[in-house]
Amino acid sequence: MQSNEAKSKNAFYFLVLVLLAGPFYLNDFASIYIKDWRWWLFVDYVAVKLFPLGLAFWLLYSKKMTASDFGLRTQSIPSAMIAFFTVLLIGTVIDQNAYQLIAGLPGYPPLGGMPAITNVAWDWIDLTFGLLMVGICEELVFRGFLYTFISRYTQNLYIIVFISSLAFGLIHWGLGFHSVLITTVIGAVFMIAYIRTRSLPALMLAHFAINFIDFAGIIPKSIFIFM
Repeated sequence: MQSNEAKSKNAFYFLVLVLLAGPFYLNDFASIYIKDWRWWLFVDYVAVKLFPLGLAFWLLYSKKMTASDFGLRTQSIPSAMIAFFTVLLIGTVIDQNAYQLIAGLPGYPPLGGMPAITNVAWDWIDLTFGLLMVGICEELVFRGFLYTFISRYTQNLYIIVFISSLAFGLIHWGLGFHSVLITTVIGAVFMIAYIRTRSLPALMLAHFAINFIDFAGIIPKSIFIFM
């Protein structure tokens, strides 16, 4: 049986998980109902960038958690480069080919989307700084902390990968079933890489690079398309 201290700590970790992950599941409502890109950016940056980062910083500053609880560990440069390029290549190939591969599967269409940013400066801010923040925040929550949370209950790596990747995929529910399925698979790739390296910085950069390739239109997507 668990001691009262262990139960209390588990309850605290669960509360932190709800506070960190909850805004990601609610954020897609902005894509459905908000049509002005300025308000969309405001909600997005506050809900799934500033809030999780602020909460993580407070937990670290108050010593309620450690940097390793969020996957913030040092890593050798060769190991980081291998992790970065491996995950970048696998993730981008999946991202650029899987939609065509599963196009015939039943599901539901996108319920909404990000409004087009008509200001060039803000568009590039979001494609650079914004996407970098996406990589940092999503990896902190859905790889670093979620691994810490799930591993309190099981050390079965298959279960950890399955739960974490599904949790990650479901934050994209507003983009349709196919997007949920594909981001779940990509989430599994990231979690497997994290389990092997136990360090997030290189994966945060890979996450940013995958999104940048997909949205910025600078690097030709055709390089990664095989379907």
